[in-house]
Amino acid sequence: MEFASLEEIINFAVRLEENAYQLYTDAAAKSTSISARKMFEEMAAEEAGHKNVFSKIDIALIHQESARKAPHLNLSEYLAEIEMRPDMSYPEILRFAIKAEESAWKLYEAAAGMTDDPKIKKTLQVFAEVEKGHKKRIENIYDDHVLTEN
Repeated sequence: MEFASLEEIINFAVRLEENAYQLYTDAAAKSTSISARKMFEEMAAEEAGHKNVFSKIDIALIHQESARKAPHLNLSEYLAEIEMRPDMSYPEILRFAIKAEESAWKLYEAAAGMTDDPKIKKTLQVFAEVEKGHKKRIENIYDDHVLTEN
């Protein structure tokens, strides 16, 4: 599957943010660290907010914008390399989350490059930076709680 329009990316982003919400809810439940659990709960709330913002973007405006500028983007470039499973261990959830945040960051950066609309571009760039920050936070937890345990 390839993305051919901003509309496809926005629709995918809604699903991506819902999946991230579920991931962080699960990670919070499995976390043995109180601070990590709190962070995952905060991140789950942020992802729910992201989904809400993407859900409210005017698809008609997106359609007009993407008709002018629609390079194909390969979906596989923006997917985590491992699949989410209900029985994932805490370290596996962290590794999955790191890759998922990196993928979301790259997707939103690519999507921002597909539009000339300043409001949509700024929204996508802000989300890219937020996802980049999430990746860093999870990497820190992984370093502190997983690598030091082994």
